[in-house]
Amino acid sequence: MSAPERRPPIAITGATLIDGTGRPPLADATIVIDGDRISRVGPASDGPPPDGAQLIDGRGRFVIPGLTDMHVHVLGPDRWHAPLFLAAGVTSVLDLGGQLPDLTALRASIDAGTTPGPRLLYTGPFLEEGEPYSGFAHMARRVDGAHIEDAIDELADAGVHAIKLYVTITPGTAERACARARERGLRVFMHQQETWGADAADAGVDCVEHMMVFGALAPEAIRPPEPGRLTPFEYGGWMWRWLADVDPRADAVSRLFDRLIAADTALDPTLVLFAARPGAFGDDVGDTSMDDPERTPLLPTLPGRVREELTGRWAERRRAAAGVSRRSADRMRTGWEHLLALVDRFHRAGGTVLAGTDCPNVAIVSGFSLHRELELLVRAGLSPMHALLAATSRPAARLDRADEFGTIAPGLAADLVMLGADPLADIRNVRRIERVIARGRVHEPQALLDDARA
Repeated sequence: MSAPERRPPIAITGATLIDGTGRPPLADATIVIDGDRISRVGPASDGPPPDGAQLIDGRGRFVIPGLTDMHVHVLGPDRWHAPLFLAAGVTSVLDLGGQLPDLTALRASIDAGTTPGPRLLYTGPFLEEGEPYSGFAHMARRVDGAHIEDAIDELADAGVHAIKLYVTITPGTAERACARARERGLRVFMHQQETWGADAADAGVDCVEHMMVFGALAPEAIRPPEPGRLTPFEYGGWMWRWLADVDPRADAVSRLFDRLIAADTALDPTLVLFAARPGAFGDDVGDTSMDDPERTPLLPTLPGRVREELTGRWAERRRAAAGVSRRSADRMRTGWEHLLALVDRFHRAGGTVLAGTDCPNVAIVSGFSLHRELELLVRAGLSPMHALLAATSRPAARLDRADEFGTIAPGLAADLVMLGADPLADIRNVRRIERVIARGRVHEPQALLDDARA
């Protein structure tokens, strides 16, 4: 990235600061931004803003760090709309499966300031030992498990920011992949199936995606003999068959979580993805005003293929729900409540929860669906503060970039969101965005949306 042009400093004055560390809010704070970095943070009593600064009146407002979505997919220029992330206050994203030419081109455009968008970190294609599922083959790369180290080295040399392992990777291969990734200074994320339950944590995986790890709680009699041979959708459907029968307080849950936490393996539950099923029944799965295609004003801003997929998949879910018996619907609802309870128990046991959406999968909208993910984390049992940490400092720490972004502190990237109401009083107030500052540039959300529609 080229050096940022010299701009007058920016000073936000009088706001209540929620800095992303978990410390109590600081009232009447002053935040000074110089170029693309934060230069000063503290109470107004520390001194006036610098001479010549652009002043932003923060009285009655709340400032939080820019949000991070820890699970997105770029999927090429016809499937991606970077400005929507900024409009939603999402200033960093982690792509967990895409092709390097698309990713590197978009990152270069964002870094150069040509395309308004979030900081883009990525794994490149996710790695498979077996035949990739045809629907996701465009995001995958099949590798020889006996030479997984070569694949890790190639991706590391290409400049990826982490590694993604997918459903057919076996435990032994996962362990060797994690060992080589650690040698190369990279974290490992995994959508697991063939690697079962906490075996991913034992292998050294840094974060398990979605809630496939909970497959270890299924009755032994119905465990699939070769889980890696199921498509991701088949595996998800299999989970819904028995989730209603799981006791979130059971000893088996404690044992599973003990192994995850001992290995410091985080959980990125992508609750908005699982909420698609109860949502199709018309159940209350959070404020869907921005990501339900029957209601959202964002639809005209989306690329054509994304718009078609969003509306088509939502309609498909609605049709499937219409033919389900009352008993099956009730079991699905109970299973959903159990999923929320499992996420809460993992958090209360000391586990690290991260916020991701799997955008643009299954009626999930760039940026704005992260607001609902935070709402669902709070419904699961996290406090609003802990939900914010799941989308700010904890993602940065998991990516070993806490010295770059994730909190509001001197020397860090100037990524901030100004809200019109207190998110600690109601996490849904993260939607009350008035300004977004991304790497020192001030954006008006409505202007970003207007430009997207143009």
